[in-house]
Amino acid sequence: MSSTSLSDATTTSASDPHAPLLRSRQSDASAARSSALALLLGRVTGRRGASMLVRETAARELEERRADWGYSKPVVALDILWNTAFVVVSVVMLICTVNERPNTPVRVWICGYALQCSVHVVLVWLEYKRRNARRASGRGEERGEEVTDSEDDEDSNQSSVTKRCESVNTLASFIWWIVGFYWVISGGNILLQQAPRLYWLAVVFLAFDVFFAIFCVVLACLIGIALCCCLPCIIAILYAVAGQEGASEADLSILPKYRFQIINIGEKPSVGAGKMVPIETSSGYLANERILLPEDAECCICLCSYEDGVDLHALPCNHHFHSTCIVKWLKMNATCPLCKYNILKGTEQV
Repeated sequence: MSSTSLSDATTTSASDPHAPLLRSRQSDASAARSSALALLLGRVTGRRGASMLVRETAARELEERRADWGYSKPVVALDILWNTAFVVVSVVMLICTVNERPNTPVRVWICGYALQCSVHVVLVWLEYKRRNARRASGRGEERGEEVTDSEDDEDSNQSSVTKRCESVNTLASFIWWIVGFYWVISGGNILLQQAPRLYWLAVVFLAFDVFFAIFCVVLACLIGIALCCCLPCIIAILYAVAGQEGASEADLSILPKYRFQIINIGEKPSVGAGKMVPIETSSGYLANERILLPEDAECCICLCSYEDGVDLHALPCNHHFHSTCIVKWLKMNATCPLCKYNILKGTEQV
């Protein structure tokens, strides 16, 4: 978005000093879904809807970054290599233990485990190819090449089928793990004596799945706690791994900047209420002064109330935040964390 269009949008929003500062620019359906989710999360955590919308957006951004990283070439190569190694080890051990006679069908369980690893490798490869094709399509759009609706529908259908198959394979793996655990336990010392190599191979596979599951649960819990209690930590992580979609210093320099001042009523300052006093930026644009009610004088990113003299930034959509908080966010993603307004394109991001 050019500086002229951004300044025009800001002038429009600043023409009325009493305009609502938390105006939503989402479509009705999207806004209804986001508001409902924010209300539910707000009831659970005791926080207001606006701050929960920011956390919902951060969680979505984190999931997108995780998915992009999870299907990057090194990670996919490591995943395929790791699961292929499981398959090869299983086949070699099954061949080397033809003379062992286990008292439980642990040999069948190892065959099923290797089959699940093979299915996982195929699904990961298909998803990796689909994502690469989508990136190539995106680069084609940037060069002006047209992408038909049928190609988009085909890509969406393939993604849906792959995700569904991966979910089914994960559920089957969980059930198969329980079956294998039961067969190993029920085999006991007899299984260990009659088929020691099959026994220890099954134990290693079972233990690996347990450690991997614990790692995923702990990581998910840490991310959930950080989203609820320390959103700046998540923003710092996203900022560290940000792609090229963020705003530049030149884009940020033309955003209206304010200094918050607490309003004094008589001799005592009004609790929470204040005004946003405009500060001239490098672009030379000076916005209008704005009044904030106590419930609005809070940054929805860090959940801190505005202190006297703190610097603020207002976006063209009228949402305002601490300058330090929103600058980190916009460098990671050039959209408003509340309403998805893109400050570069001047449009809402669906």
